[in-house]
Amino acid sequence: MQLDIRAFFGCLGLFLVSVINDLAALPAGRLANKAQVAEFFEVSVPTVDAWLRRGCPVVERGGRGRQWRIDLLEVARWRFGGDAPEDGDDPEKMAPKDRLDWYKGARERTKHLQECGELLPAAEFERTLSAVLQGVAMGLESLPDILERDAGIDGAAIERAQGVVDRLREDLYRRIVPDAS
Repeated sequence: MQLDIRAFFGCLGLFLVSVINDLAALPAGRLANKAQVAEFFEVSVPTVDAWLRRGCPVVERGGRGRQWRIDLLEVARWRFGGDAPEDGDDPEKMAPKDRLDWYKGARERTKHLQECGELLPAAEFERTLSAVLQGVAMGLESLPDILERDAGIDGAAIERAQGVVDRLREDLYRRIVPDAS
């Protein structure tokens, strides 16, 4: 299955809007511990630990008997504002434990998106697209006949319409199958 980059960035944009809306609703005291940060950003606590090792901003480090204090707005700016290291999203550059957490999180996100109907298996998408395109092709194929029979258009105009329909179908085919020049 191939990743549709436009769909990916569309989902990412929706996620960012959601995060920004959640941040706007925060009270003035927007400090959180590591578990709260993980819950807010919908990641695991080990992922938050990995962020902290890579430079995620902290108000106060935790220790024995002391909770971490982390500003959610600063974390969002760090994660989404371009201050986070670029390799933070490449699992192959992560430590083995972080890589495992990343893949588990990606698998869970995929399952969730499939369950809520936002992500289709490639085979189902291909079947649906094929059925739609077959309908379009059949409609284009029958258009000149319909124009002649129902609209009473003369033969010369129908031949022109048939030429246009043929060009549209060929163009559609070339767009779908780029190597079919």
